[in-house]
Amino acid sequence: MQFGRDTFYRYLQEAPLPLALERALECDILQRQEFARPILDVGCGDSIFASRVFDERIDVGLDPNGVEIDRARTYGAYDELIESTGDKIPKPDGTFKTIFSNSVLEHIEDLGPVLDEMHRVLASDGVVYLTLPTEKFEEHTVAYQALSLLGLRATARSYARHFNRFWRHFHAYPVEDWAKLFNEHEFEVSQRIEYCPRAIGVLDDALAPLCLPNFLAKKTLNRWFVWPKLRSLSAYLPYFMFKSCAKVDPDMRSGGLVFFALRKAKS
Repeated sequence: MQFGRDTFYRYLQEAPLPLALERALECDILQRQEFARPILDVGCGDSIFASRVFDERIDVGLDPNGVEIDRARTYGAYDELIESTGDKIPKPDGTFKTIFSNSVLEHIEDLGPVLDEMHRVLASDGVVYLTLPTEKFEEHTVAYQALSLLGLRATARSYARHFNRFWRHFHAYPVEDWAKLFNEHEFEVSQRIEYCPRAIGVLDDALAPLCLPNFLAKKTLNRWFVWPKLRSLSAYLPYFMFKSCAKVDPDMRSGGLVFFALRKAKS
């Protein structure tokens, strides 16, 4: 696979800083992996992510949101786009050598059928790449940190639950609990990388309220900026200020997010 270059800068041209910074970390991790074809992207959304990670088309993007699928077509990142939920992938058994799903599975309430379906369409020697929140993701927020410093632990935990409800995170587990869940669905973990340290998580959370106009633009126009060309011209400033934060520390041992590489468990 040919991977994209300057992913953080190119992401900033399309998305607000907090999102671009988090996605740049995930681009950094995925671009270290091997991608054998055919490739399936589960929860491809508007395809900005795939168009930044890769410098060539990948095989299939799947998403249940037709509006996002229509937007994805404008980027030309996939050979085929399918409007479908992850528990009903319209492909034969063992079709894909590589499946990836970036910051998607935590938003699916009934996750078991999706994992089973990914297992079904994965080739026997294939690999699944996932990025997911850990239980620390909601703790790496301004309010949680402030409440904890004040000794208000119960209030901090209550805020964390509210945070997950707001972002529709049905699943945010310790790393070992994620691994146990995958084992229950006949996967084994071949690699895991924790990323997004507390400083980055708190920074993203602090910047999120400033992105309200971007969220409104996304809801109404299905793009993050009302004037995309103007954003393209202004992206260099946040890139210059935060580019040092957009790489994963390979020695990090605890993060608000985690990457997993999964393979089919040996019978």
